[in-house]
Amino acid sequence: MKTIILKYLSKTPSGSFEYRRQVPTALRERIGKYEFKKVLGLTESSAIKAWPGYHDVVERQLAAAKLPAAAAPTMECVRTALDDWREAVARLKALGVDPTGPLHTSYNAAVDVFPELTSADALAESWQVRDKIDSLAYGMLTGSGNVTPPQASFVDAARLYVETKVTGDPGEQRKRLRVERVTHFVKTALGKDPKLSELTRVHAREVVAEMLSSGAKPTTVDRYCNDIRAIIEFGIREFELERLAINAFKNLDIKGLKAAEKADRDERDPFTAKQLTATRSYVLGHAGADLRLVWRLLEGSGLRVSEATGLEIRDVVLDGDLPHLVIRFNGIRRLKNKASRRQVPLVGDALAAAKEALELAPDTTATEAPLFAKYGRRGGGDAASAALMKSVRKVVTDPKVVVHSLRHNMQDRMIRAGVDEHERKLILGHAVTGEANRYGSDEARLVATSKAMKLSFGEN
Repeated sequence: MKTIILKYLSKTPSGSFEYRRQVPTALRERIGKYEFKKVLGLTESSAIKAWPGYHDVVERQLAAAKLPAAAAPTMECVRTALDDWREAVARLKALGVDPTGPLHTSYNAAVDVFPELTSADALAESWQVRDKIDSLAYGMLTGSGNVTPPQASFVDAARLYVETKVTGDPGEQRKRLRVERVTHFVKTALGKDPKLSELTRVHAREVVAEMLSSGAKPTTVDRYCNDIRAIIEFGIREFELERLAINAFKNLDIKGLKAAEKADRDERDPFTAKQLTATRSYVLGHAGADLRLVWRLLEGSGLRVSEATGLEIRDVVLDGDLPHLVIRFNGIRRLKNKASRRQVPLVGDALAAAKEALELAPDTTATEAPLFAKYGRRGGGDAASAALMKSVRKVVTDPKVVVHSLRHNMQDRMIRAGVDEHERKLILGHAVTGEANRYGSDEARLVATSKAMKLSFGEN
């Protein structure tokens, strides 16, 4: 009997039949995913029946992504009421009138003195309205002065957020795009650029619904909501709207998020002992010098890839009885969260790898230089991860086993050694909540985690 071979269809280790196809690199940003992946059936016959329909969906999405994108207006192109107000004030100030102060003297009934003709009156008599800004300025001239700015909108907050917190950041381009994307979702869902004081829970749910309907995954929508929350919180503070506005995006329930988070956790498995031995052997035998050292640090410390590649010379502390790595914000990369800032003890092979890395560094007196010259740069963590994944796939075909699985291995190692949850979180950079997060100096924590790390690797 002739076997039917369909492109992108393969049998998984669990026995199901899965359609799996990588998205071309140039299209990943527009499509919003790295690959198309879907189980088409538990039997070959059912998968063959389902294949044409799903393949057609994929082909249509790829074709649509290749079309030129309609140019959406950026934040800088959006005109807000605050922009108009500022320009109107600027035009009047250029003509010698400041509408943010009083424009007229008041009538004094006691001495029957009327206000004198002011420069604002004279300007108003000859004023010509040519556009919206002139009209707004004329209204300021004919009023009493002391004009106040209109309330800030979401776009006003987003632009100030970018100017203050994003510009100059190593991840500036990526973060700017994120802010642009969420601003587009807010304006599209609500049909306008809302004032911060107008935003309600109903509006927040409408924005979430718009994002989900665009095809974004629940986990992606959750990240976008984090961005929106940050922008609103920043805007409320900077525009002094604490008594007028609330952050309606706090504590939002996103449909499908819990199931997606559970699926994400289930997608990663630790290396088995056999897989880890084989993969380590392949990496150390085929990878470049920097990559070999990065692997050894990951395996022996539980670091994230970007944390390892973003190390600077000064972050390796070998003096004293507690050798460790200092994971902090620096000029190479940022960190996932505040809990990621920590001191990670070095023992065994990870300690040996750190020493070798310093020995290979061209100049250890340049303390802010990258520890790994090839990967100590913007995007270096992604490059190292991709290179290591190629080595992993030479040995391990299980899709649930990836470079990040080394963190799962470290977690399992510490659990088996009986390490307390508090110390495990400190080592891996997970958030420590409650009273446990309030007490203990950095030195005391390093002593505790060093003991835990030695116990995990069987050292006295």
